[in-house]
Amino acid sequence: MTDDEEKQLRQELLVADLNLRRKQDIWEHPRNIALLVAATAAIVSAIAGFVGFKIGQTPAPPPVIINLPPQTK
Repeated sequence: MTDDEEKQLRQELLVADLNLRRKQDIWEHPRNIALLVAATAAIVSAIAGFVGFKIGQTPAPPPVIINLPPQTK
């Protein structure tokens, strides 16, 4: 393999790598934004679920019982 052929192959490889990186760059940012939104939604859901569980876990106030003494005549 001559130096010219090797240089041309390296140049073609660099061009192919640049094309691949450009294609990846187009989808990289929206994917990361979607992951951030999904993670935020999961955290908020977990917090809301925990708060709802704690609210549902609190006991109801005890009923008020009024005892009246028997009436005397």
